[in-house]
Amino acid sequence: MKRQNVRTLSLIICTFTYLLVGAAVFDALESDYEVRENEKLETEERRLQGKYNISKEDYEQLETIIMEAEPHRAGVQWKFAGSFYFAITVITTIGYGHAAPGTDAGKAFCMFYAVLGIPLTLVMFQSLGERMNTFVKCLLKRIKKCCGMRCTDVSMENMVTVGFFSCIGTLCIGAAAFSHYEDWSFFQSYYYCFITLTTIGFGDFVALQNKQALQKKPLYVAFSFMYILVGLTVIGAFLNLVVLRFLTMNSEDERRDAEERASLAGNRNSMIIHIQEDLQHGRQRYKAEVTDLQSVCSCMCYRSHEFTSRGVLSHQNSFSSQLHPQYFHSVSYKIEEISPATLKNSLFPSPISSVSPGLHSFADNHRLMKRRKSI
Repeated sequence: MKRQNVRTLSLIICTFTYLLVGAAVFDALESDYEVRENEKLETEERRLQGKYNISKEDYEQLETIIMEAEPHRAGVQWKFAGSFYFAITVITTIGYGHAAPGTDAGKAFCMFYAVLGIPLTLVMFQSLGERMNTFVKCLLKRIKKCCGMRCTDVSMENMVTVGFFSCIGTLCIGAAAFSHYEDWSFFQSYYYCFITLTTIGFGDFVALQNKQALQKKPLYVAFSFMYILVGLTVIGAFLNLVVLRFLTMNSEDERRDAEERASLAGNRNSMIIHIQEDLQHGRQRYKAEVTDLQSVCSCMCYRSHEFTSRGVLSHQNSFSSQLHPQYFHSVSYKIEEISPATLKNSLFPSPISSVSPGLHSFADNHRLMKRRKSI
């Protein structure tokens, strides 16, 4: 099984296990509290109905009116400042739910606006995160040089540490500011900042919704907008260091496997080419050996004739007088005049036959001479 498949299967198992653990923990922490709160609300509902003599239908209608009027308590939501706030929550996928389009045209434009805005925003924050990491890396290198450290290289651990403390600092600054303006506790403000900058956006805590802050507190409105955008950039830079490295592991493995397959295919092709070249060289060597053999045979025949004509002159006078000496000097004499057995012995010579042709035995030369004369 491929590493990518193993990694994907492991991630699926880990995710579902994490979900089961989270469900068990939230069940243990929130279930009893929910039951108690529900009992309190039902008791208060019965008390109000009995006190003011309100029917159940009238009470349900009153609840509906109160729920619909909740967003309007912060003032006008759809002027420019409120609309800008809503647009931020759309393209950053925070989605508090404190305001929503009421008209069909507004809902249709919201969908079209989100389809174009969300990818644009993700790319922007990812690019800003990369630039921020590059700036922090250069800053750390300068600090190390100023401190006189020998090794000025910035490791991955240094970057992760700086990113982690930057995230903690951003959350603490926002918590301090929102606890002052919104009359929340520090923990509630910290919770709001975390839910906002991680783009979870439950909507249980929403800034700029008290005392018509959108119209009466422009500096606080500007701070809230900038805090959300800058905070998302810091979180994006940290996620660039930690998360995106794991997101690209599958694609890197696929690329590595493709390169290995291409390398294997290239080696196979080169092996085939080398085999073909070796075959061609073998044929050329074979042709050269055959040519050399033809020359050797011609020279041997000529020398054997010369030796025989001197040593046994009485037996060869008639034959030597009929053949011209230049005929025996021919280097291109046809090899077909020698038997296959002789050709085999010439191509694969024994230790004795590898000696120079002039040192062959007289019997061998005499036999070749008889074969020559028969032709």
